[in-house]
Amino acid sequence: MRRKKRRLLVVDGYNLIGANKELHRESLHSMEIPREKVLAALSEYQSVATYEIICVFDAYEVKSKESVVDFHGVTIVYTKEKETADEYIERFVHNNYHPHLCEISVVTSDLTEQNAIFAQGAYRISSREMWMVLSEAEKNISKRVDAINEKMPRQKIDIGEDVHAKLEKWRRGRF
Repeated sequence: MRRKKRRLLVVDGYNLIGANKELHRESLHSMEIPREKVLAALSEYQSVATYEIICVFDAYEVKSKESVVDFHGVTIVYTKEKETADEYIERFVHNNYHPHLCEISVVTSDLTEQNAIFAQGAYRISSREMWMVLSEAEKNISKRVDAINEKMPRQKIDIGEDVHAKLEKWRRGRF
């Protein structure tokens, strides 16, 4: 029996934020909202992608230990103190890449990082290209949801909201 090849997508989170004009503008005030938007987009993509997704945010100037968190199927890594996302990603690719067992794609627009990961066998997706992939995935997900909603049975009686609310209370046993 052939073993299925593990497919990993490793994302430099701040690099992805920097490639989006809106998120970059927001990041000048606070990183929290742009981080949340990137993670929301990646978690949506995770639902249709064939990758395990790992998003790396560096804590270079923050005194902390490395931490790993799950966000709706996306693994988030906050690097340890004095470690950049690039350093983490290079080490991760080095430790996990195997030509027959594990395919790794890295989302980054950092040229030095690209050269380092290419040398170790990983693929590269530019941050700008990843935003196009995420946008296309979002459109496809919306089309699927619309198709499902079209097949759902519709309410056959046209009733007002007040009557609907009363019927719902009865249905739930609250008179």
